[in-house]
This record gives sequence, structure tokens and C-alpha cells, in this order.
Amino acid sequence: MDIRRTGTTAIAVMLALGVVALMTGVGIDGFFGGMLQGAGLALVLLGVYGLGMRHRSDRSASRGEEPEAWLPSRDDQR
Repeated sequence: MDIRRTGTTAIAVMLALGVVALMTGVGIDGFFGGMLQGAGLALVLLGVYGLGMRHRSDRSASRGEEPEAWLPSRDDQR
């Protein structure tokens, strides 16, 4: 997966839909309100994760490195 090609438009839409679903779900009682809140929270979390991946890959790509999503650092200290 090439993280550099992740569209910021898709991330922004995901965040916006998540916020709208969360705010709408707060006003609705019962199962459907909870389902909207859960879906909204999931969309917001996925959008924030996508933004983090996008910004991390931008920094490493500007240095000419391959983006590594799972490594917190590349220290040689053990």
C-alpha cells in the first residue's frame, strides 16, 4: 500500500461523516442512536489514523525514505 497516494479528500470526508453521524446519534434514542454514535466514532478514529499515516509518510518521503508505519524509531541502541 502506497501511503503517499492516500487522498486527503477521502480522509476529510471520513472525518466529516463521522462527526455528522456522532452528532446525529446523540439526538436519537435507542439502538439506532447508539449505532450512529458507534459508526461515527469509528469513522473519526479511522480518519485520524489516516491523517497520522499521511503526515508520517510525508516526512519520511521528503527525506527519501520508505515510510515505515509500525516503527516508533530506528535507533541502533538495544
